[in-house]
Amino acid sequence: MAISLMQKIRLGLRGWMRRHEGSADARNADFLKRNATWAAPPPAAAQAVAANAQSKIDLEGLQVAYLDDSGQIEHYLDTASGEVIDIPSAQGAAVKLARENPGLRRVPARSEASDAEDRAAFVEAMDPAKLREELRRALGMPDAAREFRQVLARDRSAERAWYNFKNDRAIAVIEKWLEEEE
Repeated sequence: MAISLMQKIRLGLRGWMRRHEGSADARNADFLKRNATWAAPPPAAAQAVAANAQSKIDLEGLQVAYLDDSGQIEHYLDTASGEVIDIPSAQGAAVKLARENPGLRRVPARSEASDAEDRAAFVEAMDPAKLREELRRALGMPDAAREFRQVLARDRSAERAWYNFKNDRAIAVIEKWLEEEE
Protein backbone atom coordinates (compact mmCIF):
# COMPACT_ATOMS: atom_id res chain seq x y z
CA MET A 1 0.00 0.00 0.00
CA ALA A 2 1.67 3.17 -1.19
CA ILE A 3 -0.67 5.87 0.06
CA SER A 4 -3.88 5.76 1.99
CA LEU A 5 -7.27 6.10 0.36
CA MET A 6 -7.83 9.51 1.97
CA GLN A 7 -4.49 10.76 0.63
CA LYS A 8 -5.43 9.55 -2.87
CA ILE A 9 -8.79 11.32 -2.60
CA ARG A 10 -7.17 14.55 -1.40
CA LEU A 11 -4.54 14.45 -4.15
CA GLY A 12 -7.19 13.74 -6.77
CA LEU A 13 -9.38 16.60 -5.55
CA ARG A 14 -6.44 19.02 -5.51
CA GLY A 15 -5.55 18.08 -9.08
CA TRP A 16 -9.18 18.42 -10.21
CA MET A 17 -9.49 21.81 -8.50
CA ARG A 18 -6.28 23.08 -10.09
CA ARG A 19 -7.40 21.92 -13.53
CA HIS A 20 -10.79 23.53 -12.93
CA GLU A 21 -9.14 26.80 -11.85
CA GLY A 22 -6.92 26.65 -14.94
CA SER A 23 -9.92 26.33 -17.24
CA ALA A 24 -11.64 29.20 -15.39
CA ASP A 25 -8.54 31.36 -15.94
CA ALA A 26 -8.61 30.53 -19.65
CA ARG A 27 -12.34 31.42 -19.85
CA ASN A 28 -11.71 34.72 -18.05
CA ALA A 29 -8.80 35.57 -20.34
CA ASP A 30 -10.92 34.73 -23.40
CA PHE A 31 -13.78 36.88 -22.06
CA LEU A 32 -11.42 39.81 -21.51
CA LYS A 33 -9.89 39.41 -24.95
CA ARG A 34 -13.32 39.50 -26.60
CA ASN A 35 -14.82 42.29 -24.48
CA ALA A 36 -11.97 44.60 -23.53
CA THR A 37 -10.93 45.90 -26.93
CA TRP A 38 -10.15 49.26 -25.37
CA ALA A 39 -7.31 47.83 -23.27
CA ALA A 40 -3.71 48.00 -24.40
CA PRO A 41 -2.05 44.70 -25.24
CA PRO A 42 -0.27 43.21 -22.22
CA PRO A 43 3.47 43.74 -21.96
CA ALA A 44 5.78 40.90 -23.05
CA ALA A 45 6.50 39.89 -19.44
CA ALA A 46 2.81 39.50 -18.69
CA GLN A 47 2.37 37.42 -21.85
CA ALA A 48 5.23 35.14 -20.77
CA VAL A 49 3.66 34.68 -17.32
CA ALA A 50 0.30 33.86 -18.93
CA ALA A 51 1.94 31.31 -21.26
CA ASN A 52 3.74 29.71 -18.33
CA ALA A 53 0.50 29.52 -16.31
CA GLN A 54 -1.17 27.66 -19.17
CA SER A 55 1.58 25.01 -19.24
CA LYS A 56 0.97 23.89 -15.66
CA ILE A 57 2.00 20.37 -14.86
CA ASP A 58 -0.30 18.30 -12.68
CA LEU A 59 2.23 17.45 -9.96
CA GLU A 60 -0.35 15.82 -7.69
CA GLY A 61 -1.54 13.67 -10.57
CA LEU A 62 2.05 12.67 -11.31
CA GLN A 63 2.57 11.79 -7.65
CA VAL A 64 -0.54 9.60 -7.58
CA ALA A 65 0.52 7.99 -10.86
CA TYR A 66 4.02 7.27 -9.54
CA LEU A 67 2.71 5.79 -6.29
CA ASP A 68 0.05 3.67 -8.00
CA ASP A 69 1.03 0.05 -7.64
CA SER A 70 -2.19 -1.52 -8.86
CA GLY A 71 -0.71 -2.66 -12.17
CA GLN A 72 -4.10 -2.00 -13.76
CA ILE A 73 -3.44 1.48 -15.14
CA GLU A 74 -0.68 3.00 -17.26
CA HIS A 75 0.00 6.68 -16.64
CA TYR A 76 1.25 9.18 -19.22
CA LEU A 77 2.08 12.88 -19.00
CA ASP A 78 0.76 14.99 -21.85
CA THR A 79 3.61 17.46 -22.30
CA ALA A 80 1.37 19.91 -24.17
CA SER A 81 -1.30 20.29 -21.49
CA GLY A 82 0.51 19.07 -18.35
CA GLU A 83 -2.33 16.62 -17.65
CA VAL A 84 -1.83 13.04 -16.51
CA ILE A 85 -3.63 10.54 -18.71
CA ASP A 86 -4.64 7.20 -17.16
CA ILE A 87 -5.22 4.26 -19.50
CA PRO A 88 -6.29 0.76 -18.39
CA SER A 89 -3.39 -1.67 -18.94
CA ALA A 90 -5.56 -4.55 -20.13
CA GLN A 91 -6.40 -2.69 -23.31
CA GLY A 92 -3.82 -2.20 -26.05
CA ALA A 93 -4.95 1.42 -26.22
CA ALA A 94 -1.98 2.69 -24.18
CA VAL A 95 0.63 1.59 -26.69
CA LYS A 96 -1.46 2.87 -29.62
CA LEU A 97 -2.09 6.23 -27.93
CA ALA A 98 1.60 6.65 -27.07
CA ARG A 99 2.58 5.95 -30.70
CA GLU A 100 0.01 8.39 -32.08
CA ASN A 101 0.91 11.20 -29.64
CA PRO A 102 4.64 11.94 -29.48
CA GLY A 103 3.94 14.47 -26.69
CA LEU A 104 3.03 11.70 -24.24
CA ARG A 105 5.67 10.56 -21.77
CA ARG A 106 5.26 7.42 -19.68
CA VAL A 107 5.29 8.31 -15.96
CA PRO A 108 8.04 6.35 -14.19
CA ALA A 109 6.96 3.48 -11.97
CA ARG A 110 8.29 2.34 -8.64
CA SER A 111 10.14 -0.93 -8.35
CA GLU A 112 10.62 -3.37 -5.49
CA ALA A 113 14.19 -2.08 -5.16
CA SER A 114 13.09 1.56 -4.88
CA ASP A 115 10.50 0.58 -2.27
CA ALA A 116 13.19 -1.25 -0.27
CA GLU A 117 15.46 1.83 -0.52
CA ASP A 118 12.61 4.03 0.75
CA ARG A 119 12.00 1.74 3.72
CA ALA A 120 15.71 1.63 4.64
CA ALA A 121 16.08 5.43 4.30
CA PHE A 122 13.00 5.98 6.50
CA VAL A 123 14.37 3.71 9.23
CA GLU A 124 17.74 5.49 9.15
CA ALA A 125 16.04 8.90 9.39
CA MET A 126 14.03 7.90 12.48
CA ASP A 127 15.04 8.85 16.00
CA PRO A 128 16.55 5.92 17.89
CA ALA A 129 13.71 4.11 19.64
CA LYS A 130 12.22 0.66 20.09
CA LEU A 131 10.09 1.11 16.97
CA ARG A 132 13.18 1.93 14.89
CA GLU A 133 14.83 -1.33 15.94
CA GLU A 134 11.65 -3.31 15.17
CA LEU A 135 11.46 -1.72 11.72
CA ARG A 136 15.15 -2.45 11.12
CA ARG A 137 14.53 -6.12 11.99
CA ALA A 138 11.53 -6.17 9.65
CA LEU A 139 13.79 -5.02 6.79
CA GLY A 140 15.78 -8.24 7.12
CA MET A 141 12.74 -10.53 6.96
CA PRO A 142 11.91 -12.59 3.84
CA ASP A 143 8.70 -10.60 3.21
CA ALA A 144 10.12 -7.24 4.32
CA ALA A 145 7.33 -5.08 2.88
CA ARG A 146 4.58 -6.94 4.74
CA GLU A 147 6.55 -7.11 8.00
CA PHE A 148 7.39 -3.40 7.74
CA ARG A 149 3.71 -2.48 7.31
CA GLN A 150 2.70 -4.67 10.25
CA VAL A 151 5.19 -2.96 12.56
CA LEU A 152 4.12 0.49 11.33
CA ALA A 153 0.44 -0.36 11.84
CA ARG A 154 1.02 -0.48 15.60
CA ASP A 155 1.98 3.22 15.78
CA ARG A 156 -0.26 5.74 13.98
CA SER A 157 2.18 8.64 14.22
CA ALA A 158 5.01 6.54 12.75
CA GLU A 159 2.66 5.32 10.03
CA ARG A 160 1.72 8.91 9.17
CA ALA A 161 5.40 9.86 9.16
CA TRP A 162 6.11 6.93 6.79
CA TYR A 163 3.48 8.03 4.29
CA ASN A 164 4.67 11.64 4.43
CA PHE A 165 8.25 10.43 3.90
CA LYS A 166 7.17 8.24 0.99
CA ASN A 167 5.23 11.12 -0.59
CA ASP A 168 8.27 13.41 -0.26
CA ARG A 169 10.46 10.78 -1.92
CA ALA A 170 7.89 10.40 -4.72
CA ILE A 171 7.87 14.17 -5.30
CA ALA A 172 11.68 14.18 -5.49
CA VAL A 173 11.66 11.37 -8.09
CA ILE A 174 8.97 13.13 -10.14
CA GLU A 175 10.82 16.46 -10.08
CA LYS A 176 14.05 14.75 -11.17
CA TRP A 177 12.17 12.94 -13.97
CA LEU A 178 10.61 16.22 -15.14
CA GLU A 179 14.04 17.87 -15.26
CA GLU A 180 15.37 14.98 -17.36
CA GLU A 181 12.37 15.14 -19.70
CA GLU A 182 12.81 18.86 -20.36
